Amino acid sequence: MNRRHVLSAMAAAAALPLAGRASAFAPETGFVSDVDWLIDQVSARYAYLPERHLDLAKLRALARADAAAAADRKAFLPVLERLVAELHDDHITINSNNDHSPQLVPTGTEIWAEMAGGRAGVTEVRLGSSAEAAGVRAGDEIVSISGQPAAMMVAERRAKTLSAPDPEADNFALRALMAGNHVDQRVFGLRHADGREQAVSLPPYKGGPGGPLVSVQMLEGDLAAIRIENSLGDSDLVAAFDKALAQVKASRGLILDLRNTPSGGDSDIAEPILGRFIKGTHGYQRVFTPAPGKSFPKDSWVKPVKGRGPFTYARPLVVLCNHWTGSMGEGMTIGLDGLKRSITVGTRMAGLCGGTEGFTLPKSQFSVHVPTERLYHIDNTPRESWAPRELVDLARASGADPVMARGIEALKAATQAKR
Repeated sequence: MNRRHVLSAMAAAAALPLAGRASAFAPETGFVSDVDWLIDQVSARYAYLPERHLDLAKLRALARADAAAAADRKAFLPVLERLVAELHDDHITINSNNDHSPQLVPTGTEIWAEMAGGRAGVTEVRLGSSAEAAGVRAGDEIVSISGQPAAMMVAERRAKTLSAPDPEADNFALRALMAGNHVDQRVFGLRHADGREQAVSLPPYKGGPGGPLVSVQMLEGDLAAIRIENSLGDSDLVAAFDKALAQVKASRGLILDLRNTPSGGDSDIAEPILGRFIKGTHGYQRVFTPAPGKSFPKDSWVKPVKGRGPFTYARPLVVLCNHWTGSMGEGMTIGLDGLKRSITVGTRMAGLCGGTEGFTLPKSQFSVHVPTERLYHIDNTPRESWAPRELVDLARASGADPVMARGIEALKAATQAKR
């Protein structure tokens, strides 16, 4: 659910104090001024700053020192990446990368992992990934990373400017370590639930070749499934989805599979899809922009979606979600639930915070996307902490795709109840 409103460098420079404006284009101080400018924007506009438990003064001092040593834009990128990583928020991204830049989470990761009691546990593995092929499973423990104890590696990668302990900083660090970069092999040790230990070496994640925007599958008993293939930002998706829905118009029930939407997308594309499942106009999520004197929910507003033809699919609907349901995929999931139009089955989602806005740094011209809006389910549950109604524990489940299996069960029950 990204709102890509990029501030111009001219406007940004004009907003700086006179001294800052004068130094913004001096080679020896320009990148330092970028650090100051970005941290000022984070302080003023970042909607989730209270949850990050950060000492911004310490962060500014560390990042300024690094920026002062950056001779050019290429050398400044790793400085900016380290600064952004301190915020330990996967929805804060930079519009540029190199071979050694961290992979985006969840887009570029295959293993979802979390720290609990000092242990690094695998929560979910991406279907069809090299990690799944290597035997990594939910419930496994990651005991080592690059030959070192996992907990030690997480502590080294953890944000250095925390003002208080923050479990999410550890989880962010662990997932970044498991995702790696774009060129280096990832090496780690696993302990499986049965006690077996395994050394795993995975190549860097590479996105697959372009394929269909959606895929359609007919299931038993005149049921159907439509899967959106990480295309919520593609302007051609609406027409492709309409065509897919026409194929399954006669089905008794439908599964909408949103488990491959890690890169998020655009509400102008997602909302017409939501509109195929409702009649009239209804609110599907709540939006709040923090500002001095404003409070939630009094100053929030409800984002509407309008029903759309050529026909409304009114039969039972199940939505599948997982940790690779990201941003706009998360908005669609909570939206269909809030509209009381679906049964949601799966794991927790990516937990990406809010709606983002782009900020272009005056000197380097890198663009950093930062959440400036907080997003909520219609029932006021924060989107990033919402869980599906039928939550699947993959560590205890069996079968090749237990989420799909549970979804089919739920859809069968709903169609039988409809008779």
